[in-house]
Amino acid sequence: MKKTILLSLCLLLLFSLTGCKEDISRIKITISPKTTEKFSYSDCDISPKRNTITISLSEGLDECDIILKPVQVQQENAYEPVHLKQGETIKLNVEKGAWFKIGVSPNNNTDEDITGCVVVTNVGVRIE
Repeated sequence: MKKTILLSLCLLLLFSLTGCKEDISRIKITISPKTTEKFSYSDCDISPKRNTITISLSEGLDECDIILKPVQVQQENAYEPVHLKQGETIKLNVEKGAWFKIGVSPNNNTDEDITGCVVVTNVGVRIE
């Protein structure tokens, strides 16, 4: 009897922990040197699993504007740029199940590409 109760509690704990796991994706974005474009976009698309996502900056990006570019959506919403600094996290309201590219607008005054990384939670990722 004690083994059954202990096994049941262990399984309950295991299922509760896996249900709380957040999907964390690291999205790389290449910023070309001296580009005239306002934003540089990711090569992959993201699709929110919920109506909100969280975004933070990782290596290669200290401070920049972030924007979501709709790729495949049901609702036409305007997504405005949001300013983000290293160490901050922002939560954005988005259309669940839509597909977006993430854009960043840092300055690259060098002669070489800069690769930055954005960390996004609760999204699916596809590479075209």
